[in-house]
Amino acid sequence: MGNVVVIGANRFIGFHLCMAFLDEGTEVKGYTHSAHKEEDDLQEEMKFFLGRNANYASTEVGESLDMITSETDIVYFTYFDGGDFYHPAFLRQEMQKAQQVLIQALNKCRQFNIRFVFVSTMRVFGDQQRKIEETTIPEPDSSEGRLYVHFERMIEKYKDDGWPIIIVRTPTLYGPWQPLSMCYSKNIAGYEEAFNIMEGTDFIIYIEDAVSALRLCKTAAYSYEVVHLVEEKLQPWSAGANITHMEVKEEAAQEKYEISRKAKELLHFSSRVTAKEGIYLQKKHMRTFFLPLH
Repeated sequence: MGNVVVIGANRFIGFHLCMAFLDEGTEVKGYTHSAHKEEDDLQEEMKFFLGRNANYASTEVGESLDMITSETDIVYFTYFDGGDFYHPAFLRQEMQKAQQVLIQALNKCRQFNIRFVFVSTMRVFGDQQRKIEETTIPEPDSSEGRLYVHFERMIEKYKDDGWPIIIVRTPTLYGPWQPLSMCYSKNIAGYEEAFNIMEGTDFIIYIEDAVSALRLCKTAAYSYEVVHLVEEKLQPWSAGANITHMEVKEEAAQEKYEISRKAKELLHFSSRVTAKEGIYLQKKHMRTFFLPLH
């Protein structure tokens, strides 16, 4: 019986991936690394939830990735999440380490012919780019976009080596366990101070809808693919912002991104949870674990 490795098990996407695979009885090996101190409480709760499952083993990212072996079925690289980009000094501290870990993971996967999934972002595209398809060359205009493009180009160098690699780009993700630095979480918590919006404000996907698609990377047929989690039912970021009582202009869904055939056919992606439902679940989670909220 194989196992799943998640690099960034203590990040938003990585944590949900771990929980989803553990819930189905799959053995999961997680690599973790430090987070910004603003996320300490969130990190402690994640550690508790993962650690109580006998099928989960964890270690800090170090000199080697020894938990990736010939028994591993798939490796997910989720080193950063949206909350990290609100802390530039912390991000700069982690960038070089992340690059080294990415190279190690790619070489391990090539050695054992293991599936490799890089969870990227639609922010690799700049605000001035229009009519974006999966073949469109990114022109990022944000620190998040530039970092992910750099990583994607590193990965692309391995695409002809004959083992399965998939890059999955997502819009902004939200839901339970969203980083406490991100806008929805801050507003649900009742923060009144102004803060810069560092995340993508085009569209949103509820975290479990994204994870349902990412899990299928374990069984889908691909060699090297770039997939956008984009379909016709995506809701604008402003819809969730208004539900959390942010004063932002309600924007109509832009016809900016081409609907992804590969997301549907390869990963069966569908955005099932509405902004209203998703924000309700995020509020419920935050009130359960992170009281007192204002």
